[in-house]
Amino acid sequence: MARFGEILREQRERKGITLEQAAEDTRIREKFLAALESGDHHALPGAVYTKGFLRSYAEYLDLESTDLVALYTAERVTTPEPPRTFQPMRPVMRSGVFISPTILVPVVVLAAVVMFVGYLSYQFASFATPPRIELLEPAAADTLARESEYIVRGRTVPDGRVTVRVFPGPETISDIRPASDGTFSATIKLRPGPNHVEIQVLDAAGKLSQVNRSIRYEVVAERTPGPEAPAVVVEQPAQGGTYTNSGVPVSGRVERGVVSLTVNGAPVTIGADGRFTDSIDYTAGTHALRFIAKTAAGAESAETRTVTVSFTAAVVTIRIEGGSAWLLARVDGKQAEGTGRVFEAGAVQTFTGKQVTIRTGNAAATQVIHNGELVGALGTAGQVVERTFTFQ
Repeated sequence: MARFGEILREQRERKGITLEQAAEDTRIREKFLAALESGDHHALPGAVYTKGFLRSYAEYLDLESTDLVALYTAERVTTPEPPRTFQPMRPVMRSGVFISPTILVPVVVLAAVVMFVGYLSYQFASFATPPRIELLEPAAADTLARESEYIVRGRTVPDGRVTVRVFPGPETISDIRPASDGTFSATIKLRPGPNHVEIQVLDAAGKLSQVNRSIRYEVVAERTPGPEAPAVVVEQPAQGGTYTNSGVPVSGRVERGVVSLTVNGAPVTIGADGRFTDSIDYTAGTHALRFIAKTAAGAESAETRTVTVSFTAAVVTIRIEGGSAWLLARVDGKQAEGTGRVFEAGAVQTFTGKQVTIRTGNAAATQVIHNGELVGALGTAGQVVERTFTFQ
């Protein structure tokens, strides 16, 4: 055993230090410390590293590092190194793909066949497909026209030739050349009634496409001027007006020459100055009032107003018709002013309250309207009748 190695081992054992602990403390691998103690020069790294390990290990064990390094150097010189063996170099093999002619030729032939078949398919489709026609006007299969001249517009292949035929007739417009974007147009003449229109396109390859349309030409009859319609001005009611607990007032004026005026079919009296005024009873709800004025020549004009009627009490309108009648009215238990006397035919009285009681001495002449609804006569001629009306 080498002398410097024995010194190291004996000193370590003298201090009671294990080889594992020494490796941990010196940060030198345990196998190198074991090689130093055994003098195994072949297990140690190069001389420079070994001398460094030796100095650190000697100082760790409190030994003179210089003397130990000298011993290591002397022993290393006298220890022969084992012969080195060399492995012969292997040739570098590079991977790659080698395509032989036996593989390449079939692949090229197959690719050529596929391309040829694709070319034939494209050519066949080109020659077999007829030219497209997109009809812009008329777009629908059935169209209604109000004028005798009609413009047919569409889009097709730019190299096509368009022909338009109209039946009955027939009228034919041929050799219509589309623009560069394929658009075309043609003006045709229509006859009253149904017209069958054929639009054909012939392309450069001789393929033909056709689209059919039906156009009905309706002649609008000219109206023969009639008598001039009379003017009617409705002042009341206002459009959209609301009326509560009352009849709907109607008033306005008509021009001279008007011989009759009705509101929803009911006649309205026209004054000598052309003005009219009245009040019409309607039930609760929304009502349309249609004013119709007529002249002796048969001309007429109309105006319409829409109103809303509502009630918050009992509204009782009394019309004395066909004779006179004694009349007494009580509103909410009190006698209404001006009643308790005889009213002549044509008199109209209206009473409003939660409860309205009417007593008449001639029931047949007493016509009653309650909240816009016609009740009618209260009884027979000369009959005394008392009737109470309330707001429901």
